[in-house]
Amino acid sequence: MSKTLLYPSFPYARTIAGLVVLHQNKKPMIKFFRKIRQDFISENPTAGTNGRAGKFSKYLIYAIGEIILVVIGILIALQINNWNENQKSKKDERYILTEVIKNLDEDGGFVDDIILQRQKTKNAFIPLRQFVDSIGVYNDSLQFHLANLLTFERYFPINNAYEILKSKGLQLSDNTLTTKISRYYDYEQPKMSSSIFDIEVSILKIYNDPNGLMRFMSFIEKDERMVVENPEDPIFKDELSNFLIAFQDNNGGTLDKLLQFKDLNTTLREQITNGLIKLN
Repeated sequence: MSKTLLYPSFPYARTIAGLVVLHQNKKPMIKFFRKIRQDFISENPTAGTNGRAGKFSKYLIYAIGEIILVVIGILIALQINNWNENQKSKKDERYILTEVIKNLDEDGGFVDDIILQRQKTKNAFIPLRQFVDSIGVYNDSLQFHLANLLTFERYFPINNAYEILKSKGLQLSDNTLTTKISRYYDYEQPKMSSSIFDIEVSILKIYNDPNGLMRFMSFIEKDERMVVENPEDPIFKDELSNFLIAFQDNNGGTLDKLLQFKDLNTTLREQITNGLIKLN
């Protein structure tokens, strides 16, 4: 009587890759165990109980070994998959953080321009105060001081990369860095934008009021100089004095906020740069 094959062919179990494929396609595995059962049942029915038990034990040991190999293969595949996912997450994080730095650079450039203008306005207060208080004499330089006083700038926050980060659920490996980026864009930037807009509103009121300071001007060269028709008009001096008093604190407060905001911008760029180094 020919011997029954004790170990049926099982091509997927020869390599770890084959085991993973086997796990993904469960039909071959089902066929395999079904064949074991059929082989066991089809054994010589006249064989003794001990013989059948021995064959069953061999089949059972073989089956357990195959299952262990499959489990090992699956665990290795999961580990490789986790490693790949981790590398992909790091790549995405590096890209987003690099874009955030670019946005911060551009945002910082806008802030520098606004700081420069607010400083020009601050420097214009002293000669203009001296003029309205009759301490100084009106001269051509006052034309430029008036222009610096009544020039405003618009701020367009740059936050494209942060919007991308938010769309991904603010998922960064460094939670502290996530918090700092979020605070900059969700709190500090809108607050700064509001202060800059207040300056614009104050100055536009002057330009849009036909009964205000503009009625005393004979010539206006935008952002360059403003010529007063009769500089010694006491009404003009009085209205200019009132505006200087009201506007000086507004300008000074906004300038202080801008300088603080600029420091935040610089610090955040440095922190993100350090975060990128850790990801490499």
